[in-house]
Amino acid sequence: MTPSLSFPSVVQQVADRRRAHRARLAVAVTITVAGRLVDAVGADVSPGGMRLVAARAENVGDEVSLVFFLNGDIVCARGTICWCAPTRRGLFMFGVKFSAVEEDGQALVASYCLASVS
Repeated sequence: MTPSLSFPSVVQQVADRRRAHRARLAVAVTITVAGRLVDAVGADVSPGGMRLVAARAENVGDEVSLVFFLNGDIVCARGTICWCAPTRRGLFMFGVKFSAVEEDGQALVASYCLASVS
């Protein structure tokens, strides 16, 4: 007899991996990947990273620099692409795990995420 996973336990396992709330976002993000500029749209953000949508796939493991605005303030960060997947509309979605966010940017992201929960 094989053990079965119920849907709630799978959902719980995914939720457990998330350390912080992800706030929805729809902002232009400029990324530098391997020396080239990439235009993307931020889909959500948390203090630990960001989910983005772009016209081309990016390589998992690539180091990136990101620049975007939150509530009129600029945020500069560095991170690593953790995953990349095609969307149904011919675009690509990928996740970036932040490795460094400038000091003011870190507070801006945390504040933005906190406000989205309230």
